[in-house]
Amino acid sequence: MTTRGYFDNGATVVALAHRGFSLDGLENSMAAFGAAVELGFRYVETDVHGTRDGKAVALHDASLDRTTDGHGEVADLNWAEVKGAKIGGLEPVPLLEDLLGTWPTLNVNIDVKGTSGIAATAEAIERTRAHDRVCLASFSTVRREATVALLSRPVATSAGTREAA
Repeated sequence: MTTRGYFDNGATVVALAHRGFSLDGLENSMAAFGAAVELGFRYVETDVHGTRDGKAVALHDASLDRTTDGHGEVADLNWAEVKGAKIGGLEPVPLLEDLLGTWPTLNVNIDVKGTSGIAATAEAIERTRAHDRVCLASFSTVRREATVALLSRPVATSAGTREAA
């Protein structure tokens, strides 16, 4: 595991806002991430899926159905279809690139949830040059390693289920 750049001053424990911070259930929304930043969090966690046309979106579920007013599997939809869905009926589903670009000093733990998110996540990290402030995670070692392999520079990583066991 590499941690260079992700942890400040050698810290080993940090407060991390899981899916941002929202008392209203607007998880993984720009409003939730903004609320975490306003509270002073310097680390947030998000989940990522890739759309059919290769965009990385910050969303926990593979489907839009539970958290948004939209329907369908993210991997089966184009970004134009996903961006119309509203989290809690209020907030648009954000692109990972927007999260990384809006707060350029925010550290982001990224859980690559499906194979559709591998290349899309790597591309978002590359475009925003966020290598020094992301930690790639996944329950799947294969997804995590495949994402890291597409990057031009090293990033922090976390153990997958196999390594943790």
